[in-house]
Amino acid sequence: MEWYRLTKEELFSNLESDEDGLDAISRQERLAKEGPNELSKGEEISEIRKFLSHFNDLLVYALIFSAALKGFIGDFIDMAIILFVVLVNALIGYIQEAKATDSLNSLSNMMSANAVIWTGNEKVTVDAASLVKGDIVFLKPGDIIPADLRLLDAYNLVVEEAILTGESTPVNKSTDIIESEADLGDRLNMVFSGTLVNAGSAKAVVVETGDRTEIGKISEHLKSVEDSETPLITKMKLMNKQIFAVVAGLIVFLVIFSFFYRDMTGDELLSAMIALAVSAIPEGLPAVLSIILSVGVTRMARQNAIIKKIASC
Repeated sequence: MEWYRLTKEELFSNLESDEDGLDAISRQERLAKEGPNELSKGEEISEIRKFLSHFNDLLVYALIFSAALKGFIGDFIDMAIILFVVLVNALIGYIQEAKATDSLNSLSNMMSANAVIWTGNEKVTVDAASLVKGDIVFLKPGDIIPADLRLLDAYNLVVEEAILTGESTPVNKSTDIIESEADLGDRLNMVFSGTLVNAGSAKAVVVETGDRTEIGKISEHLKSVEDSETPLITKMKLMNKQIFAVVAGLIVFLVIFSFFYRDMTGDELLSAMIALAVSAIPEGLPAVLSIILSVGVTRMARQNAIIKKIASC
């Protein structure tokens, strides 16, 4: 709905409201129908699953298998060293991605905590999550706008909209109807959830809440972005397969060679196979790669760039 193009009469007709706002019963009914004025969260993945996902790598599987064989033959020191490297690698990746997730979730914190509305012929402060379409809201300097609103009255209202439009200059708002189609930054008779009132005051009506607000659309878009393999990950997976194939080939060769040309016991052959596998697999590579990428993520964070997956660097 292009709320900025409607006359006041058309606006209230569509919202089934008026300048006196909604009574308590109507607000409860609409809240039950529309849902709370909050940004919904995507599918929650348990912290255990997030941590275990960092073990999902071909080389890591080979290292864990080698560590298990080391333990089987009683070489517990080497087993502990191998497992320590694998664990450090997983911890680095998990901690870095947790930081990025916290930064992305901070989008929800841009929503206002409360709002002043007109209901029952008086001003009442309510939880911003309880706002519904048709509520009459009052704004003053310093307020975080709690929902997408169409202005009814504005007195020298200036709003900071950089989080939505990227424009660093605050915008002077008005109540004039905009007859032609306008971009987000040109809808001067509207204010949007999450933006900040720099100066002035206003009276406005709620036209969109929750995920239907402009900031809600951004949040939904972020959740719908699909994971894709970066060139680095593609090359790493190819290298992992190549290393694994070479190691497997060498072990087969070792078994055949020892069978025909060496009289080795089972324990000796097993030890030789483990030594070959552990020496051929670069145990430090996953950890070093994670550390280097984490440094890149930290540098980008200083420039206010949030990296959700460290491999994206």
